[in-house]
Amino acid sequence: MLHSQPRGWVLAAAATALAALATAAPASAHSTLLSTEPAKDSVVEHSPKRVVLRFDEPVETALGAVRVYDGSGEEVSAEGIVRPAREQVAATLDHELERGTYTVVWRAISADSDPINGAFVFHVGAPGPQPSGIAAQVLEDTPFAVSAAYLGGRFLDFTLLLLCCGGTAALALALRAAAPAVRRRLLGIVALLACALAVVALAGLPLQGAAAGGTGLGDALTVDVVTDVAGTRFGHYSLARIGLAVALAVLALLARRRGGRAGDPLIMVALALVVAAVFTPGLSGHASTIGAGSVIADAAHVQAASVWVGGLGFVVLGLVLAREQRWPLAASAVPRFSTMAVVSVAVLLVAGAINGYLQVRAWRALWETEYGVLLLTKVGLVLPLLALGAYNNRYAVPRLRAQIASAIERRRFLRFAGAELAIMVTVVGVTAALVNAPPARTEVDMHEAFSSELELGPFMAHLEVMPAMAGRNEIHLEFETGRPDEVRVSAALKANDIGPLRYKARRAMDGRAYVVKAADLAPAGDWELRIEARRGQFELFTETVSVPIEEES
Repeated sequence: MLHSQPRGWVLAAAATALAALATAAPASAHSTLLSTEPAKDSVVEHSPKRVVLRFDEPVETALGAVRVYDGSGEEVSAEGIVRPAREQVAATLDHELERGTYTVVWRAISADSDPINGAFVFHVGAPGPQPSGIAAQVLEDTPFAVSAAYLGGRFLDFTLLLLCCGGTAALALALRAAAPAVRRRLLGIVALLACALAVVALAGLPLQGAAAGGTGLGDALTVDVVTDVAGTRFGHYSLARIGLAVALAVLALLARRRGGRAGDPLIMVALALVVAAVFTPGLSGHASTIGAGSVIADAAHVQAASVWVGGLGFVVLGLVLAREQRWPLAASAVPRFSTMAVVSVAVLLVAGAINGYLQVRAWRALWETEYGVLLLTKVGLVLPLLALGAYNNRYAVPRLRAQIASAIERRRFLRFAGAELAIMVTVVGVTAALVNAPPARTEVDMHEAFSSELELGPFMAHLEVMPAMAGRNEIHLEFETGRPDEVRVSAALKANDIGPLRYKARRAMDGRAYVVKAADLAPAGDWELRIEARRGQFELFTETVSVPIEEES
């Protein structure tokens, strides 16, 4: 990599940076719709009061919608969205639904801040004339121009973040011996990149609104839409990133004006700013829904990727700008960057392992889910990268430090760098698929819930048992008519002489539902659930339903 053809260095660094960017980005995926009430393609006897969607994690609905249409395309849902719980979204119905098929279309913002949407049907009484529903007529896809601009904008936003953070780290640590003129030019580039980051993050607000609402770019360029986006978690941390980027640009320009000397405290303040900036992707993404540990691991992952990608680019660029002082600068800058890269790789491995565990959780998910298989493939591709890096660190870096690397050794170094690049290109494709795959923990946990309509005297209730697999299950009772004072559930597996196991259902905050959070239904078999609903002191209404519980796959 360190040879006498500057153009080759720049091209190699740029290509490596782009490949490393995709390799290092923490994998995330969209929130997953677990179940609905009424269930997908189910037939209910009575008209529901509302439609409920349950996701695997909280979603945002500031720019979303849930709408219900009858067979003729007329909307039958009321304006606005109801939130029974953080993971649930609901739409109330204007009036009692007649017999027939109804289509539910929905839009929301996923936990990773990406817009998601979908559609399903349910039937009242019996399927209507169009049993497959009218989703094709009422569900409008996001315009291609919006999707392309949205995805390109987020990619550019993350790229600029890595370059700003890595460039600042390189100036503070690896390039301390660079001449003041070189450092001034590099500080000017940091300021330019930081300004670009602020502009891209600002442009992301209307793009997020257009993608979430399924509208064109023109419709999103309004004060209302931008304000709505600014009120979401994505908006909050986009604004924080804008503020940090502007502050970084100002500090870089001030340090440049003061001569760009290595010991300038302004550069250390700038380094603190970029450390704060690396937390913003995790705080606006999936990591924040898992916990503080995941946010810290995500930030460490981004910081390490920044040092690797942005630091490499700035070290190479510094060597190009050094001209005749290139090799003396390489003697100090390359070993320092090598040390930074080794630490970064260690952090990437540890943080990646933590993120992988949080997304996978079970060993079998590594080979039974799309996410797990892609993760194993990515790990397999990273191993030869580590081997090549270890070789360079052991043999090439000492020769470059001593300025005794021969022409043959430089060519060998380049061949190994080319091999690393080829592997990274493959990792790019795997990472792109990994980002779009649902988390393995979701695929493992997700199972078609058991649902049934119950009549408990004057009460009509919708029963749902999730995930209807051997082990802990959640029993959910949604009362459509009336409100009992107390609900109890007992479970028995007569074939194995188990039970009855008794549970007291807790009333949900909205007062309409009762929930048993951890009913232990194991082993698999046909369990009998006895539901008791009490009204007052003397009225007790019961119903028994058979629930098939399957073996965990």
